Amino acid sequence: MVDYKQILRLRAEGVSQRGIADALGCSRNTVAAVFTAADSAGVGFGQVADLGADEVRTLLLPEPAKPDSDRAAPDFEYVHRELGRPSVTLLVLWNEYVANCRATGEVPYQYSFFNEQYRRWVKATGASMRIQRNPGESVEVDWAGDPMGYADPLTGEPRQAWVFVAALSFSAYAYVEAFADMTLGSWIDAHVHALEHFGGAARLLVPDNLRTGVSRSDRYEPALNPAYARLAEHYGTTVIPARVKRPRDKPVVEGSVRFVAGQVAAVLRNRQFVGLAELNEAIFEQVAVINARPFQKREDSRQIVFERDEKPLLQPIPPVRFELADLRKAKAGPNYHVQVDKNFYSVPARLIGQSLDVRLTTATVEVFDGLERVASHPRFKGVSGRYSTLPAHMPAAHRSRLVDWTPERFEQWAATVGPNTLTAIGAILASRTIIEQSYRSCLGVMSLAKKPGGMARLEDTCSRALAATPAPSYTLIKKLWTGWTPPTEAPPAPSLGGAGFVRGGDYYGARA
Repeated sequence: MVDYKQILRLRAEGVSQRGIADALGCSRNTVAAVFTAADSAGVGFGQVADLGADEVRTLLLPEPAKPDSDRAAPDFEYVHRELGRPSVTLLVLWNEYVANCRATGEVPYQYSFFNEQYRRWVKATGASMRIQRNPGESVEVDWAGDPMGYADPLTGEPRQAWVFVAALSFSAYAYVEAFADMTLGSWIDAHVHALEHFGGAARLLVPDNLRTGVSRSDRYEPALNPAYARLAEHYGTTVIPARVKRPRDKPVVEGSVRFVAGQVAAVLRNRQFVGLAELNEAIFEQVAVINARPFQKREDSRQIVFERDEKPLLQPIPPVRFELADLRKAKAGPNYHVQVDKNFYSVPARLIGQSLDVRLTTATVEVFDGLERVASHPRFKGVSGRYSTLPAHMPAAHRSRLVDWTPERFEQWAATVGPNTLTAIGAILASRTIIEQSYRSCLGVMSLAKKPGGMARLEDTCSRALAATPAPSYTLIKKLWTGWTPPTEAPPAPSLGGAGFVRGGDYYGARA
């Protein structure tokens, strides 16, 4: 006989209908019928985890039963009200009902018929079916509908922030954070921050069928975004998307969205925020107030129920934070650097010309030759044309050429040429985050002093370069040198003042 309980368990773990049929040795039609029955009953594995296989079968596909006039009629209004209390389930209430019947000598309904009659009562009265949630079972996530506003900290321009809401299904304890967009990166970061705030992961993640998390919406076999699936695997949880247009599948977060809009956004509506950090600081303060506020129809508060009943049952999160990674291919150029987003990162010179794998996170650039990581660099953000060069990646000839040079030696040499050359060399040294990356450019400027015209021509060229820009590059200086024309009067010889460093430019130029 097919175990309907196992079908629901495998469904909750994200196994497809075909996979379930193969695992349990039954037909896909049988699996589909169980799915349909479970959806109609509004139950999942979490609601039947404590029931036996026969009870689950009877619950989903009960045999036709007729009410018996000598059986005691349950008080379903009381049942419905009690289901709103923590840890109270239909099974608990049925056991109480049976005990009362035995005490009064009445005949009770069977559990399956008790449930069926309750569902009929809900339908007839228009009440909402209460879906039972167990502590630590699930966390419901969504984007709030309306954005909040803040000012760009650099330009002062108004910006919109999109509000992410995560709420644990049992305690309704919420985490809320604003993001500049609703991209996959923000969606992933929001989950990581929420799980770290909770201090653990629930067994299930219940998102809305939004594109960032679910790439294909389907009632029975929704397709998850691969990055979202990797996040769930990293934290040991399972994604169970809510059904399309079924807000009751995630009633807690739907309510949380409403309180965010009605309480957080409303309270902060007249405040001006500069930057996301300032906006989120205010949001965190308001949500903390809401989490600590007593329930209106229950005892305690979200905070108390979370700390007491739910947090101890959450799964511990791994020590390494999940990072969204972008995988690319890049070829090592003749200068032993790979290009990533218009910036350049060094690799060992032996890999010149090879196609390499690049793993990008928000903070790092990692380069792999097969399974071997050959380079790791901090990632440049908001800039272009930058070089990150590790000395160990340089060819031996390049390292030996630069090893004896320091910024002070370059500046001392430039001072022997003239003040314009000194200023130009100083600008080149300051142009790189890692100052050693500027040494080759300085050597290029020095090499010009060996060419016809020598130091006088270089000083004049640097003067014209500084007239064009306060931060001239070697490329600009070389271009101006190529088109140089002699001045009508020879420039005065540079004054060394009291400087003790008197070696000539030819001495240092010879080392370029």
